[in-house]
Amino acid sequence: MQPVEVKVGIAQPELYAAFIPSNFGMGAATACGVIPGIGILLAAACGGAFGAADASVNAERAKTADEMIRPLKDQLVDVNFDQQMHISLQQSLASVPDMQIDGIAVTKTVNDKAYTELFKASKSNAVMFVNVDYHLMADFSTLELSARGLLFPNQTNATTGAGSAAAGNANESALALKNASYRSSIFYRAKLLTPGQEAGQNIAAWQADNGRLLHAALNDGIEQTSRLLSENLQRKHDTKEPAAKEDIGQGVLGDLIWRGDAGSLLRTPTGALLFNANLAAAATKFDATRAALPPISASASGEPSE
Repeated sequence: MQPVEVKVGIAQPELYAAFIPSNFGMGAATACGVIPGIGILLAAACGGAFGAADASVNAERAKTADEMIRPLKDQLVDVNFDQQMHISLQQSLASVPDMQIDGIAVTKTVNDKAYTELFKASKSNAVMFVNVDYHLMADFSTLELSARGLLFPNQTNATTGAGSAAAGNANESALALKNASYRSSIFYRAKLLTPGQEAGQNIAAWQADNGRLLHAALNDGIEQTSRLLSENLQRKHDTKEPAAKEDIGQGVLGDLIWRGDAGSLLRTPTGALLFNANLAAAATKFDATRAALPPISASASGEPSE
């Protein structure tokens, strides 16, 4: 299936805050908050559209969350997240032995139609889509960054995979999940060491010292998710016996794969990888490197978007 063309989908223009929707019957959607451009990789995690009866309530909650988080958006005005993610993924995937990368590009249009067009236009033997999202969780205490990947073979003579499936069934999407040869879900979470009882306290903690902790968590999240994606492609964590069980939230237990100074890595019951970061370690690393490697200016040239 090589070479592989990589498309990094980043629909959001800036940091946002998740909120708890008023319709608790939407299953997994209650954990999603407002995510722009759900697309093929986020649809399964987020569920269907909210009911009309809750639309106005959810819109008001989204507006309130956006107003509260505005000072933090201002702190990140000098950061080009798209470009930093692009560079980090490019470097990480280049380290995978024997993997031939036929270009990595960021796309801001993240939906089934756009992805299908990109897939059909590709000249590579496979296309990997990586959807990236970053936001503060509902209580504003935790920054979460996620990278969800799917790889589809693009060979018309393949016995399985997207190419043959699309050719054999005109009614089936070329990017149907069952046609993916590889799937991954990677989550990075950085929680304040001493979260406040109120959202305002947490926002103030992220905002302090010119957004030091926010920058540190975002930089660390980009680095860790890129690294874990390349390691997951090599199945580095598949054979590791869990060291222990650990609560990953709401009483759900995950398998602890390893723990170190930078944080801990767990596998959730769904198979996703969850990296719980040590924010203090991330901040120390950020302090040591920010003079030499300042955040990429939003006005820098070479924007990798399509």
